[in-house]
Amino acid sequence: MDTKKTVTAKKNPIIPRMGVCDPHIHVFGDRLWLYASHDAEPCRGFFCMHDWQIWSSADAVRWQLEQVVRPEDFFMGKSNDCWAVDCAEKDGKYYYFFSDGSTRIGVAVGDSPAGPFRDALGKPLLDGTVTPTREYDPTVFRDDDGSYYLAFGGPSWAYGEGCGYFIAKLADDMISFAEPPRRIELDHFGDDKASLNKFGDRYYLSYGGYYAIADNVYGPYKFHGHTGSSIDHTSFCEWNGQLFQGITVNDHAGAFRSSGLCYVHIRKDGTLVTDPLIVEYGVGQYDSDWNRIEAEWYMKGENVEKVENETLFGFSVAATQRAVLHYPKIRGLKNKVGLVLCGCCAGRATVEVREGSETGRLLGKIDYDTPDRQFWFNSMTDRFFRFDSPPADETDLCLVITPEQGSEYRLDWFHFFAEAMENGPAD
Repeated sequence: MDTKKTVTAKKNPIIPRMGVCDPHIHVFGDRLWLYASHDAEPCRGFFCMHDWQIWSSADAVRWQLEQVVRPEDFFMGKSNDCWAVDCAEKDGKYYYFFSDGSTRIGVAVGDSPAGPFRDALGKPLLDGTVTPTREYDPTVFRDDDGSYYLAFGGPSWAYGEGCGYFIAKLADDMISFAEPPRRIELDHFGDDKASLNKFGDRYYLSYGGYYAIADNVYGPYKFHGHTGSSIDHTSFCEWNGQLFQGITVNDHAGAFRSSGLCYVHIRKDGTLVTDPLIVEYGVGQYDSDWNRIEAEWYMKGENVEKVENETLFGFSVAATQRAVLHYPKIRGLKNKVGLVLCGCCAGRATVEVREGSETGRLLGKIDYDTPDRQFWFNSMTDRFFRFDSPPADETDLCLVITPEQGSEYRLDWFHFFAEAMENGPAD
């Protein structure tokens, strides 16, 4: 294992100017694990990638280098073509699928998310002859029934007729196939590495920020749009009640990329939505001077659901039982004297704002009472309170929502104010 490095993200990218790119992010144990390729300085006028890297984080902000994985340890030998990777866990073993350039895919196995990994076959799992496509850039997906699938390939516009995305169910040993790979039917041109996920009952095939949706893991996939967040490879993971997208961003001239994180929200029709501000600043970043902090930007949510606003733009966070929302390290609070909440209630509910944790110092409380239990989504109410004593300049904020039985509370956004007026915050 190489000497560990720790990086604290102040803004996207999460690991700046180090070439950590093509992110595939998973939750193993209580940590996020980032499996990435690694851009060195451009060579031969193209990407130069000598190894892969594995990073982990307990909070999605501070990232620690866990392992540098080298092609010399696999059938590849020394190489400049360490293209994209992915990883999956089954029965306590971790299976690391890697690209040998744009031509072959191998698989390694280890006993921890960080490895070390040993070549499981001593040869490629896909050697470039099994399908008519370029057999590279693997993504591994676990379905609800416990089946694992490997998808791979690249678009025909880049590699010619016959190329595209292919998929096959993996055998129980995770290092062979239970069936021959088949082409994924997709009504779009495709754009480099794919990622495969399932949200609710829908399967999502994403590639370079674009995504398509299907009712079956094999497709057909119908093109739906672009998240607007990434120029290149992406991936998704669900963690602490929030949906995150790993994105690729440029932060250096030439073929040199980095990885970022943003929140993702899903509309009723399946559309994936990201926030431009979070794409820029990254997750877990909050400034008390922002004119609003959206409720759906929480880093951890317990007993909450993100819901599309019915007559307003955007999303709200809904709770029908005691719920907790965590917003860590809000900056610049020393001059703030109060907080405004924009929300609505069907029935009765109490929202407590606490410092540090759900049992921390109470900063303020707002009671909601709508006897007829009717929502007025087009006129959510702004309610405010003043701090009895100011919080620390940088504070972990925790919102504890307690609806009465049979009631529902929805929070749209909140913001801080610096001047207290008799009837509320200053404009």
